[in-house]
Amino acid sequence: MKDKKDKKEGLTPKEFFKTIAWIFKIYFRISPSNTILVILTRILRDIRGLIYSFFYAKIIDQLIKIAGSETKDFESLIPYLIGLLVYFIFSGLINNINQYAFRSLRQLSRVQLEEIFAQHLNYLGIQNLEDPDVQNRITRASQWLQDTFQTLVDTVNVISNMVQVIVSGAIILSFFPLMIPILLVSTVIKFFPDQHFMKKDFHWQVDNSEKRRIAWSSINVVQSSSDLQEISIVGGYKYFQDKFHSFFDWFNSGLLKIYKQREIANFFLVTFDSILSVFGYAVIFYKHIMGQFTLGTASFQMRSLDSFSGALDSMLSSITLMNEFSVKMKDLITLFEMKPVIKDGDIKLPYLDTPPTIEFKNVWFKYPKANKYVFKNLSFKIESGEEVALVGHNGAGKTTIVKLLARIYPVTKGQILINGIDINKLAIDDWYKNLGVLFQDFNFYSHLSVKENIHLGKPTKTADDKEIIEAARKADAHNFIMEYKDKYDQIMSEKIEGGIRPSSGQAQKIAIARFFYRNAPLAIFDEPTAAIDAISEYKIFNTIYNFFENKTVVIISHRFSTVRNADRIIVLDKGKIVEEGTHKQLLTKRNGIYRKSYRLQAEGYK
Repeated sequence: MKDKKDKKEGLTPKEFFKTIAWIFKIYFRISPSNTILVILTRILRDIRGLIYSFFYAKIIDQLIKIAGSETKDFESLIPYLIGLLVYFIFSGLINNINQYAFRSLRQLSRVQLEEIFAQHLNYLGIQNLEDPDVQNRITRASQWLQDTFQTLVDTVNVISNMVQVIVSGAIILSFFPLMIPILLVSTVIKFFPDQHFMKKDFHWQVDNSEKRRIAWSSINVVQSSSDLQEISIVGGYKYFQDKFHSFFDWFNSGLLKIYKQREIANFFLVTFDSILSVFGYAVIFYKHIMGQFTLGTASFQMRSLDSFSGALDSMLSSITLMNEFSVKMKDLITLFEMKPVIKDGDIKLPYLDTPPTIEFKNVWFKYPKANKYVFKNLSFKIESGEEVALVGHNGAGKTTIVKLLARIYPVTKGQILINGIDINKLAIDDWYKNLGVLFQDFNFYSHLSVKENIHLGKPTKTADDKEIIEAARKADAHNFIMEYKDKYDQIMSEKIEGGIRPSSGQAQKIAIARFFYRNAPLAIFDEPTAAIDAISEYKIFNTIYNFFENKTVVIISHRFSTVRNADRIIVLDKGKIVEEGTHKQLLTKRNGIYRKSYRLQAEGYK
């Protein structure tokens, strides 16, 4: 991802129109009827000013005519008054429809844009999301996501203004053709400074994307109730506040300087534009005095001149804003055009009645952008229904094995075979149906109930209350759940009315219950009981070994009490298998890593 290169390229006309087309496509997807109504009613709203000016001019001339006649024929005004009444009613209707369509589309887009964005991030996969360049792009894209609506509005304004320019321009051609090129040149002159300052604004924000992301992280931690506990105790609030303020004081001063320069330049350009407008009025006044047209016509021509100049200014201002937002939208579109690093396989895999056999065959792996390999020529096999524990120091490669099995990353070289089939050739969704992983950093959904948290083990199927309760029992969670006011319907956040905040151990047990409820043929536990007391851990692991007796099980743990009952223990060190065997076998190796680590841990319990 060449983030710096992207930001300097700007937008070619082709990219600009591609961006606008992409935005229209998104909004037609959200609500085609409201999008069409916004466009049509905006055009009608803008040209209605000329229609009103026409009636107004005719009424002025008619009033002058009546005032100068002896009959004072008021009835001759009735057709014009009826016309005005129809205009006002039609104008009000158009305005109401426009406001309804505008507000409806804005509200629908607020929800659906976030949903579309989240769907795409899920599609990209974790490997993409862990890339710092992609994270910077996501930060900018998420901030600018709702700006797509403003770009849509600006595009509609351009279309509407263009119609207004054509209609009013045709009127001006009839009495002062020279004024059109003068106004065009004046408006175009104002366009270029806007472009210059727009680019400065954009580059300033892009150059500081990562620093801004870090600064927001500083304020986010002091808004998190869980983080705030330690921060309050150690007196760290001011530290994070100062980090946030120091960056944004500097960042905002640079941004405000650009804004100031832009408005100073705009003041002189607007002054020049005002002089040209007054010159146009002077020509109209002169022609009226010379008797070339009536006062009503003079009024209509003045309004046409204002309409042409205003619409042209508005159109180019909207184009400037569109270009400004479109440069930002390029980040968003680039993100949406990204493909997952992990390519889906085409071999279908049914839900396995027999647990899978897993084989790592000459696997080499290093993380993206890393120079050092985690594994070099790693090979081992886990038989169907075997319960295997992976142990080793931090950084030995245990969790990396889990990530490779979960297809979060592809191997650099070699193969991972599932029942003899290359894992890369399996359809990802089919493989995931057979896989259950409980990470150390497990997910806990505090805005959901206990039941919903557990049901997410099999979210595509209807919740089975009996299975959910049984899963909670196996995770040693049922008893404390029944003590909650709302039992299994209890919301797990004190920030929601009627909700509570569970302890870390309770939250982890509920997550383990979700894992039991999933009941996958391949079960992987990555340090799943770190926040649980020793007695509960003992109960849970006894249940794990019994419950998953007919499953293929992989357990990662630093606690030897949890791995000693595994069929086989694989000891990893610096990405290599240095020992393997049963607990008893490994304890017989005098200078073995497992034996040494086991004894050190046992000493700690004395």
